This record gives sequence, structure tokens and C-alpha cells, in this order.
Amino acid sequence: MKASTRKWITVAILATAAGIIFELPYMRYTFYDPLRDGLGLTHEQFGELMSFYGLLAFIFYIPGGWLADRFSHKYLLAFSMVGTGLGGFYLSTWPSFNGARVLFAFWGITSIFTFWSTLLKATSMLGDKSEQGKLFSLTEGGRGIITSIAALTATAMIAQSGSTPEQFVTVLYLYSIICILTGVACLIFVPHNIIPEEERLNGINVIKDMIEVAKMPITWLLAICIFAIYTVYTTSSYFTPFMTEVFGVSAAVAALVATFKNHLFRPISGIVGTFLTAKTGSSIPSMKISVVFLAILIGITLVLPVSAVFVLAISIVIALIGLMTFVLRGLYFAPVGEVGTPKRLLGAAMGLISTIAFTSDIFNFKIVGRMLDNNAGIAGYKMVFTYILILLAIAFVSLIFLKKASDKSAEANNLTVKEVKEMA
Repeated sequence: MKASTRKWITVAILATAAGIIFELPYMRYTFYDPLRDGLGLTHEQFGELMSFYGLLAFIFYIPGGWLADRFSHKYLLAFSMVGTGLGGFYLSTWPSFNGARVLFAFWGITSIFTFWSTLLKATSMLGDKSEQGKLFSLTEGGRGIITSIAALTATAMIAQSGSTPEQFVTVLYLYSIICILTGVACLIFVPHNIIPEEERLNGINVIKDMIEVAKMPITWLLAICIFAIYTVYTTSSYFTPFMTEVFGVSAAVAALVATFKNHLFRPISGIVGTFLTAKTGSSIPSMKISVVFLAILIGITLVLPVSAVFVLAISIVIALIGLMTFVLRGLYFAPVGEVGTPKRLLGAAMGLISTIAFTSDIFNFKIVGRMLDNNAGIAGYKMVFTYILILLAIAFVSLIFLKKASDKSAEANNLTVKEVKEMA
């Protein structure tokens, strides 16, 4: 098999892995009632499971980055996918609350500790600096295709057979089997990353690596940027109640727009991200363009009159907002491999960045909920959209400084190469 063919097959496998592995831990967002009924939990207990999983994710990002720098991506990804799939089969037995807690703790290991930073580093190492934007964009687009197909298939299965706990186990089997098969594909196609024996065995390097990564300005600039963009992404979920409460559209129409925003446009985002990076030559200017365009779209939501005449216009704007947020999501880890981060530290850098970048899950929904509760109607949503614009401004400024830091790093590397040549 040609190296280029194997490379793009690997990209497809990584996209499938990223798209399917989180469907089981986060299945409550799509199939809340069948899961809660099957487990026999109260709403509070069900929420506690996800909070527990979120806490473990926060804890595992940094050590997971170190792990990705020390062990074979092939085996880590295979273990993650097969382990998550086996967990899905265990879930189909409808365990007790304590059993479910053990399961979600196990999923914290398989989907975060051994998977997340490994996925990012494995994607980054498939190409050189010029390919980072394309690789991450295509992975995000492919991830969108997988999640959409899986969700539509599961929904069709429920529509045909029903959603009682006894019938819903077939959906759990579907997701579990796909996870396990993807794990087998990882064993076959994902390449080994070569790790010096002394680095792999010297466990104390985890502290040294974290200190080295933390000293890099690029790490903090990108963490701030991703924090802002990710918070915009999670906050964009409030566009659905905005349409129903402010524009007065039906729940069916709002759901249709949300489907375009969250599913149909997500695969297209990979094409858009690839196009932008091809034109600009780097993910950083591509992200700046995307942030500006997204800010314009948010600005339109602030000034567009609330009238039935503009329902189609606001629907198109909201769908495009979904497209641009996924473009940014596809690109926002690409700079790690573009700005001169040593390959031996890619996992550590991505783990630390992830820990900082995703912390808004802890407080963002509470902040936005308070805005809407204390400011009825369109006034509350205007506050939310202004909040989004502030976040986008933070992202844009961080990208400006990130580009300067990247150029400075590239200049230093070029000087070093020149000095080596002169000495030779």
C-alpha cells in the first residue's frame, strides 16, 4: 500500500475514532429518557454521573498528554476504542448506580487518559507543518460525518423498534461494535510512533515535560484562544431557545435549524477549513478569518429586527454560525504542530492546553443561564450574544500574539539551522 494511501486511511480511522468514542459517555444528550429509564436513576443521579465523568476528564488531560509522548499511539488508541466498546456492552446490562459510576470512571480512562491527547498527537504527526490545518480540519469533518450517520441510524432503530430499555440495548450494541471495530482498525493502520527507550522509561520526565511546556508562551496563547472558541461553541446551543422564545418559531423548525447547525454543516466544515489553510498557508490566519466572519454573523443576530419576515434570514445566519464554529474547532489544535513545538512534547502540550481550554464547562452554562433568567426575552439573549463577541475578541487578540510568537520561534529555528550549516 502506498504511504499516501495509508496516511489518508489513517486519517479516516482517527476521524471515526474521534466521532464514535464520545457517543457512549455522552449518549444522554441524545437519548436521555431511554438511558435514565434503563438505569433506573433519578435526574440528579443521572446528572451526577456526567459531573463525575467531567471531573475525571479534567484530571486526566495532563497525564494523558504525557502518556501520548511515552507509548505507542497504535496500542493506546486500540485500547481506548475496544475498552469503550466493551463498556457499552456492560451498560446494556443496565448496572446499578454504583456500577454505572465505575463504568463512567473507566470511560474517563479510555476516552480521555489514553485517547484524547493521543488522538491529537497522532493526527499532528501524520504530516509536516504545512499540513496541520488540513489534517485537523479533515479529521473534524470526518468526525461530523460519523456522528451524524450514527445518530441517524440509532434514531431510525428507535423509531422502528421502540425506546424501552429492552429495545434500546440494540442501539448500545451498535455503538459498542463500531468502537471495537475501530479499535481493530487502529491496530492495523495507525503507525507506531518511535520513542527513545530512555524517554519512555524515565517517568520523572512528566514533571520536567510539564515545566518545559508551561514555559512556552505559545502554550498559554493557544490555550486562551481555544478556551474562548470552545466557550463560544458551547454557548451557541442557546440559539435554539432564542428562535423559539424570541422569534416564536415552532420547536420543529428550531430543531431543523439545529440539525443543520450541529450535524449537516459539520462535515462541510472540514472542506472549508482545508480550503482556508490552502489559501493562507497556515491555520492561524485561517482562524483569524473565521473569527472575524463569525463575529459578523453574531453581530447580525444583535441588529436583525424580531419579525416573522426575518425568520428565514435568522435561520440561515444561525446555521452559518454552526458552520464557522466547527471550522474553528477543526483548526484550533493545528497550531501546536505549526509553531515549533518539539515532537517529544506534542502530547504534553496538548494535554495542558486541553486542561485550560475546556474548563469553561465547569461554569459557562451557569453564567449564561443567569443572564437569561435575570433578563427576560430578547434583552437576555442580546447579553449572551455580546458575551460571545467578547470571547471572539479575546480569541482574535490571542491569535495575533500567537502569530508573532510563531514567527519569532520560526526565526530562531532558522538561525539555529544556519549556524549548524556554517559550523559544518
